[in-house]
Amino acid sequence: MAVISVLAAGTRGDVQPPAAFCKELDRRGYEVRLIAHKEFGDLIAGSGVRLKPLVGNIHEEFTSPDARRFFAAGGNPFTFLKWFSDVAKKYTAETTPLVRDYVKGSDIIVGTGLMDYFSTAVGRALGIKAAHAYMQPFLPSRAFPCALFKPPPFDMPGWLNKLETQIYFETVWASGRPVAKLMHKMLGLPPPAWRYPAFAELHLGQPYMMAYSEQLLPRPGDWPAHAEVTGFWFLDTPSSWKPPEDLARFIESGSPPVYAGFGSMVMKDPKSTVNAVLQALKANNARGVIAAGWSGYKPTDLPDTVFAVDSVPHDWLMPKMAASIHHGGAGTTGASLRAGIPQIVVPFLGDQFFWGLQVEKRGLGPKALPHNHLNAHALTKAMNTVLTDQSMRNRAAEAGRRVRAENGAARAADIIERAMKA
Repeated sequence: MAVISVLAAGTRGDVQPPAAFCKELDRRGYEVRLIAHKEFGDLIAGSGVRLKPLVGNIHEEFTSPDARRFFAAGGNPFTFLKWFSDVAKKYTAETTPLVRDYVKGSDIIVGTGLMDYFSTAVGRALGIKAAHAYMQPFLPSRAFPCALFKPPPFDMPGWLNKLETQIYFETVWASGRPVAKLMHKMLGLPPPAWRYPAFAELHLGQPYMMAYSEQLLPRPGDWPAHAEVTGFWFLDTPSSWKPPEDLARFIESGSPPVYAGFGSMVMKDPKSTVNAVLQALKANNARGVIAAGWSGYKPTDLPDTVFAVDSVPHDWLMPKMAASIHHGGAGTTGASLRAGIPQIVVPFLGDQFFWGLQVEKRGLGPKALPHNHLNAHALTKAMNTVLTDQSMRNRAAEAGRRVRAENGAARAADIIERAMKA
């Protein structure tokens, strides 16, 4: 039996898609090891996937004072580089030997997102094949700007789109190279290259998988053949799961509500954000479901037209909604797209601005409303659009039908099977 190790770290949105991928590999009969923080063990419950826990507590890191400063800065990339570099320095010495031991005996290592470089370095040290997976369009292209940088308010020429992505990741690598140097030393490898490895080593032909749908962003023609867009990796809720009875009753008691939730985002003033949502709902005579997420703020004294929850599986909830308001993470964007509902993106940082732009460009929602400029007036107007623009609603419904016909996790598993045989 082949052994496949999958590395994932970050928020729930970073780990849930790899968990779906792991479950697909498990279904095919492989021994699968998910190397992730233990708080995400519930994602693979009931499967044969083995959780190999990483050190640290990602929730504590994302709610720390340093993280709050980063979120308050509106996702400033330079603030992010300092914060992420500090977190990486904190855990690399413990994580490197741990990951090395976890992946021993693997036939291939799949590094995702923040853990991608571990697959490259540890794989090289142990002589194990490596593959790479991202929830965003990670590689440079003339077709679009850098997905992890706030897009400019104008369309850039193709050469500048590509250059922006190259400069961003080379800057990230320059900041993180000292940490990679420590990792290499612990693994008995020579010092890391000066260029960003994902770009410098494209010629090796390792699989690069982008776990989103071409319904949201078509694959550009200037990527190499081994960089593929698979479709979203959706993790479906077990059939045994039952929703809270009071929530189910609320949804069934009237017109479809509008969902509002910001996932793992930590807000400086969550109350003002919720108040903007409540005012927009009232102005549009709409019902709402508000999810607290990692903000920890659950409003009280709500009108009977609004229901507050901690969190609810998106694959169950979104198809019952009229529209969604969210932070623009790839997972929530994909869940809204799959449900066939229009969406209002309120980005905080990183790729959220990019996904908000793609939603707008494809007519699946209005122009994104950055969180640090959010107000009730703008949100009221955007909500009116997603509830009354029938052309937009039809486009969202058609995109949903197409996305539901895709199986991104299965396509990714096919890619890994081919890579293991090569």
